[in-house]
Amino acid sequence: MSGAVAPGPERWIIVGAGWSGLACAVEAIDRGVGVTLIDAAPAVGGRARRVDLRIGGADYALDNGQHLLIGACTETLALMRRLGVDTKRALFAQAFDLRYPDGWRLRAARAPAPLHLALGLLGARALPWAHRAALAAWVQRQKRLGWHLDADRSVASLLDAQPGELVRRFWRPLCIAALNAEPEQCSARIFLNLLRLSLGGAEPDSNLLLTRQDLSATMPLAALRYLQQRGADVVLREPALALEPRGTRWSVHLRDRNLEADRVVLAVPAEPAARLLRSLTLPALEAAIAQLQNLRYEPLATVYLHYAAGIGLPAPLYALLDDPAQGRYGQWVFDRSRLDPAHGSVLGVVVGGPALRNEPDHATLCQAACRQLRQDFGLPASLAQRAVIERRATLLAGVGLSRPAPRLAAAGLYLAGDAAASDFPSTLEGSVRAGLQAARSAAQDAPATGAA
Repeated sequence: MSGAVAPGPERWIIVGAGWSGLACAVEAIDRGVGVTLIDAAPAVGGRARRVDLRIGGADYALDNGQHLLIGACTETLALMRRLGVDTKRALFAQAFDLRYPDGWRLRAARAPAPLHLALGLLGARALPWAHRAALAAWVQRQKRLGWHLDADRSVASLLDAQPGELVRRFWRPLCIAALNAEPEQCSARIFLNLLRLSLGGAEPDSNLLLTRQDLSATMPLAALRYLQQRGADVVLREPALALEPRGTRWSVHLRDRNLEADRVVLAVPAEPAARLLRSLTLPALEAAIAQLQNLRYEPLATVYLHYAAGIGLPAPLYALLDDPAQGRYGQWVFDRSRLDPAHGSVLGVVVGGPALRNEPDHATLCQAACRQLRQDFGLPASLAQRAVIERRATLLAGVGLSRPAPRLAAAGLYLAGDAAASDFPSTLEGSVRAGLQAARSAAQDAPATGAA
């Protein structure tokens, strides 16, 4: 796909058309920059995109992983609105609501902050009063401290004084949902930053936002149209093979041609970013390459189960108690029919990185998800199943996580995506913010562009 390129004082090449690269490209073109967006994949969206699945004789446009936004994802929501997306139609919004099939429930109330949390604790179900008091005291303490840590440590150590059942039912699921790893592995500093924006913010900031359609239709396709209408050149199915300096400019080597630009933004995961930087053999980039090579990624799976007509859940979303040793891999279940009528009788079970340590195969995951929902909800056997596994879905936000700065140590070269230094983990919001930050850093270094 390509469009006629509008002339401009500067041309940037953005490598990677995931959510971060798209955000970067939109910000750049809105500043009057000529943009070439490159991706090896056949479609935009990166690791958060639509997949077309045939389940039980029917075709569905679903996602490569069931994602969840919150009201505090301000940059993602602002970007969607900039692209002309009606967020009220595209997203199903509900108050923060953590519920389990056995009746345990904690739901934020529709009230101004901080009453939404206080009233939510008062109305919680199956939550002992001592646990409610411990949760409220912990949140108030973090607010007094500004949700800040002088030295990073694990989420588990941050929660060591919280009741064990509260950690199991509340804190651990939030940690896995946000960071896709166990509390013992995760950075408390990054976790607190997410809590600051959600639990520590206004009532709408903690709202859960579920995509009604597939992820590609939610933002990436709107971004693609926006860019092409404004003259961006979008090159798909073309991997970037190497970088080369050309005086004050840069050359990006593709399979059959080279493209030149004033600035290059790498909006790709750590491994391809490191590979491209190694192609330069510049000593100034060795530290960034070492940081990229030390980053680890975690898997994520979604099991889609198709049931007979009329089968569904009482609510759009439930938390599940996982126990991989007992074959209970699922941590969340979404009733897709409540979000999109085209997905009637389809449930999506999310299996995070911790439950995938022993590498269960697709068939094992499908059978286990079906069994888990039968145990928890009394559902009959599903008619058909499909599992989608992203082996390198999210960056492990470990204690003391070290990532290169967006402005790399070579003039005109920048880093976006979850491999770039940020206060956020591998979330859609984190990706969008990283893309915007890279574009703004590049714009600061560029001559005046006369933004449109």
